[in-house]
Amino acid sequence: MTRFPALINMGLRFLKFRPDNFTAHVRTPWAGTRIARALKAGLGLDLPPYIGESWEFSTSAELPSYCTDVYDGTFADFLRHADDTWLSDAHREAWGKQSPLLVKYIDAAYDLSLQLHPPIETADMPNNLSGKWESWLILANDPQAGIFLGIKPGVTKSEFLQAVRSKCCIKQLLHFVPVHAGELYIIPPCTIHALGAGICALEPQLMQPGKIAVSYRLHDWNRLYDEHGNLTETGKPRPLHIDESLRFIDFDAPRGEELEKRCRILPNILLDNGHLRVAEFSQRPCLIARVLTGSGIWEDDLPGELTFISVMQGHAELTIDGTVHAMKTGESGAIAASAQTIKIDAVGAKLYMAHCLPHHYTECAAGHL
Repeated sequence: MTRFPALINMGLRFLKFRPDNFTAHVRTPWAGTRIARALKAGLGLDLPPYIGESWEFSTSAELPSYCTDVYDGTFADFLRHADDTWLSDAHREAWGKQSPLLVKYIDAAYDLSLQLHPPIETADMPNNLSGKWESWLILANDPQAGIFLGIKPGVTKSEFLQAVRSKCCIKQLLHFVPVHAGELYIIPPCTIHALGAGICALEPQLMQPGKIAVSYRLHDWNRLYDEHGNLTETGKPRPLHIDESLRFIDFDAPRGEELEKRCRILPNILLDNGHLRVAEFSQRPCLIARVLTGSGIWEDDLPGELTFISVMQGHAELTIDGTVHAMKTGESGAIAASAQTIKIDAVGAKLYMAHCLPHHYTECAAGHL
């Protein structure tokens, strides 16, 4: 394994990432057990019981992905030294040698805080910060679990502001959407939202490369935490960002079922033969994803863009331009833009693949739903 990839020009087209890129419990005090008990259980890791987030694809300095096998360093560092085969011309023109994509596994035992994100490119944002888009692919859910998505129809601005300021009666003002495994929801900037208790999801996000994405917290359900992130009656609340959030809330935006319809992304089914199902999601405005479920072989051309891949269940053998790579549950990696073909031999698997479309980034960065 080499610290700087002097041999990148020798046909390397796939990199696997370290599978233990977890956030600290103090940062995600709502963490559940599904990441440890299911997603990462078969990888021989010394796992904490509660894991809120596992960052699977990141070029952010905040919590970067680390490569395994052929390169001992971060994926961001790898891309800086890699030759032009790893990123398309359009990618480098839009984002340089970084990626706007961040992908996490996220597992909630409790409702996450109610928050929103500014548009990706907000003019007066501090130079190291970025707004973001995000989305949730539901992997598992408790019965009656769901997401909070915007304000209910009919709730006035003054009613909502009073509830936010008084830190009470918030839930009765929010639109709640029951969810099921396999569904995908986008959360555009300026949308009030919270992932509900009992949900494990894959969370792809888009932001300005090299920056830290901003989350403004409107409400945290009046919880108190100790210094380790544990709930306690004698602790302190997490900071709220009410004034910052109110700057971006559009009270005339779609609400209720109309907002829900816009945010739920229905797949285009490419294959469903009873054994293997391949669904394509256009996670507008500039992220295309495919989810493969079941057992069987799928062969396809690759998109000519840097591509993320993760095995969420089962295992698979990937043949990328003739070279075979094995992946199992909880492993993730990246495929070079220059790779041309892929054959996936899946066994009881659920895989996620995604790539960004540089030409649609301006539309994405502009902002609202």
